[in-house]
Amino acid sequence: MKTMNHFSRLIGLVIAGMFAFTCCKPEVKTEFPTNKKEIMDAFVAGTLPQSYVPAAFFIHFPGDDSKVGEGAIRSHLNYLLQTNADVLKVQFEQRPDFIEGLDKQETWDNIPEMPEDFYRPTFEVVQKLQEYVGKDVYILPTIYSPYQVARQSLGDENIAKAAVDRPADLKRVLGYYAKALEWYVNACKEIGIEGFYMTTQGGEMKYYSIPEFFEEQIKPFDLRIMNLCQKDSKLTILHICDWEGTYDDLTRYVDYPGDIVNTPLDLNGTPFSVSDGEKLFKRPVLGGLNRKKEIISGTTNDVKAVVQKAIADAPKGRIMIGAECTVSSAPIENIYTAVYTAHHANQE
Repeated sequence: MKTMNHFSRLIGLVIAGMFAFTCCKPEVKTEFPTNKKEIMDAFVAGTLPQSYVPAAFFIHFPGDDSKVGEGAIRSHLNYLLQTNADVLKVQFEQRPDFIEGLDKQETWDNIPEMPEDFYRPTFEVVQKLQEYVGKDVYILPTIYSPYQVARQSLGDENIAKAAVDRPADLKRVLGYYAKALEWYVNACKEIGIEGFYMTTQGGEMKYYSIPEFFEEQIKPFDLRIMNLCQKDSKLTILHICDWEGTYDDLTRYVDYPGDIVNTPLDLNGTPFSVSDGEKLFKRPVLGGLNRKKEIISGTTNDVKAVVQKAIADAPKGRIMIGAECTVSSAPIENIYTAVYTAHHANQE
């Protein structure tokens, strides 16, 4: 698509301006002649020509200067320019401080609420990205579940123990994290954000021994946040994350919101394909590539071949090419090749 070349040049101008005037607030008055939002709208609606398959891969940018502030803004824009992805997912890098002494009841009794606007630094990154390219590209802030945020400060072991010994305390504390996440989602919506990348953990097999853990501590909070994300949005992606453990069944997630679903590649050792995901969730799927294989260590020809196979094997018009999670160590040329190959599906 010829408009993409204009889009890339314009993003380049934005990035160049940010490098040259980091002490100022650059203004970008040129409208981007892009149709990436329309591409994604058509994909979800099932009307996108099959000669073009949308694609996006996600990474954590290296270095603390890429987590928030101007460095994060530049990193996200530069990555969009380098890969030509069809959405701009904003990473979620703020980690709450670790709370010590959780073996003591009085510590649980006095765990403080997070400041309501704890995620303001990340919101400010979203705000600038929305100003620069949000008219033409869906900016998708990553929204961790309350459990995922809690485990960053409390730790898996302490959460598992509390789920057995003091479930009411755990539920109360998860509510603190949920409140901060709700502020973040609402703040994003107020500036025109129209979609979110919604991620969940806590339903892995390792927690099966804890009675009602998923039903009482995970799913209610997941749905509280995700339903807020979904309301009045135009594009949401549900990511069922297996980074911290294995699943053997995804049926408990079929009533989760999300216009597109991104799942693990296997369930307790049994392959789970994008076709399996599309059949189970009855929605378009994001995936097709293994984050640990060709995209990381293969040649560009290897990447091209695996993308072509993924498209050929998937339900027609129902796959968005990507991986099952982040691919931070992937060579940029491999990511670009994967996106380019998807964009030229059935044309080569």
